Amino acid sequence: MGKLKRSTAIKASQKKSSKTKLSVEELLDHAEDFLDQYELEKAFQYAKKALDLDPKNPHALDTMASIQMEMGNVESAKSIYEKLVELSPNEGFSKYMCLAQLSTGIEAVNFYKKGVDLMLAEFNKQQLEDQNKPSTSKKSQEEDEEEDDSGRVTKLDISTAYCSISELYLTDLCMEDDAENLCKFYLDKSLEFDDKNPETLQLLASYWLSKDDLDQAKKFILDSLENWLPKYLEACEGGPLVDPSQVISLSYDSRINTARILTEVEEYEKALTVLEQLVEEDDEVIYVWYMLGWVNFCKGEDYLTNSKYYLKKADEMIAKIKFEQRYLDDALKSHVKELLEKLANVASDDEEAEGDKENLNEDDAEYETDEDEELEEDSDKNSKLTKDSLKNKNDENNNVEESMEVT
Repeated sequence: MGKLKRSTAIKASQKKSSKTKLSVEELLDHAEDFLDQYELEKAFQYAKKALDLDPKNPHALDTMASIQMEMGNVESAKSIYEKLVELSPNEGFSKYMCLAQLSTGIEAVNFYKKGVDLMLAEFNKQQLEDQNKPSTSKKSQEEDEEEDDSGRVTKLDISTAYCSISELYLTDLCMEDDAENLCKFYLDKSLEFDDKNPETLQLLASYWLSKDDLDQAKKFILDSLENWLPKYLEACEGGPLVDPSQVISLSYDSRINTARILTEVEEYEKALTVLEQLVEEDDEVIYVWYMLGWVNFCKGEDYLTNSKYYLKKADEMIAKIKFEQRYLDDALKSHVKELLEKLANVASDDEEAEGDKENLNEDDAEYETDEDEELEEDSDKNSKLTKDSLKNKNDENNNVEESMEVT
C-alpha cells in the first residue's frame, strides 16, 4: 500500500514539474487557444507567464497586446505595440497597422505610412523570391492572394492600407491643408494595387458624395457591392456551418455604411438587402433597425406599414438599452420619434391584425343577430299556431259539452 502511494506521489510531482517547464511557445499556444475561445482571463495568465520567462519576446508581446485589446484595455495594448516598435522598428508591419488603428489624426497617418513601407518591402522581397524559384514551383498571383494563412503580403493588404490613409483625410483630417487631394491620391494608390477592393470603391463613393456628385457615387457603390454581396448571399445560403462574415473583407460597420450610401443614392432595394443580412447577423444593433425603418419610409406610401414596424422596434430598444452603442445619439433618437409621429395614423401589422379581428367579431355579431330575428319570427309563428290550436281544441271541447247537455 505504501509503495502505491509513493508511486502516485511521484506521478503527481512529475505532472507538476512538467507544467512548470512549459516553453514560451507552448505557453503562447495555450494563450492563443484560450483567446480563440474568448476565455480572456486564462489567455492573459498564460501570456503573462510567457512574458515572465522572456519579457522581450515579440510573439509574447504581440499576443498580450491582442488580449488587452479584447479586454478593452486600449492604452495597455497601445503601450505594448509601442514597445514592439522600440525593439524592432524596421521589421514587422502589423504592429504599425495596429498602432494606426489605435491612434488619430496625423499620428495615425504616420503609423500607416511606416507600415505600408514595410509591407511594400516585404511584397517586393516575395516577388523576387518567386522569380528565382524554378518555373514548375511558381504559383499564380491568384493563388498567392488566396494564401491568407501563409503570412504573405498581398496586393489587397497594401490596397487596404492606402485606403485607410485616404479615409482619414476624408474624415478626421478633412480640414487639413490639401486634404481633398491627399484623399484622392491615396485612393488612386489603393486602386493601383487592387482595383476591385470593395473598401476602396466604397470610399470613392463617399468621396463623390462629399462633392455632391450622386452619379459617380452611385457608380462606385454599386461596383463595390458587386464585389462582395453575391458571395456573401451565397454563403448565407450555405447553412449553419458557414459564417458569411468570413467570406468578405468588409466589417459590420463598413456594411452599415454601404447601406447608408445606397440610401443616399436612392438604391433602396439593395440597401434593404444589406440591412436585412445585418439584422440576421446581429439583431441588437439599434441603428440597423432605424435604417430599415428609414429606407422603407423613403420608398413611399406602400411601405409605411413596414417603416412603422421597424421604427417601433428601434424605439422599444432605445427605451431598454443599458449600454452605449455606436451611431446611437440624440439626433437618431429624435429622428425616430419624429418619423413615428408622422406615421401615427398608419396602421402597423399588429394593429391591422387587431382591426381585422374586431371586424370579424362585428360581422359575426351581425350574422348572429339575423339568425336571432329569424328564430324569433319562427318562435312567434309557432307560438301563434300553438295558441290557435289550443283555442280550436277548447272550442271543440265546449261544443261536445253542449251537445251532451242537450242530449
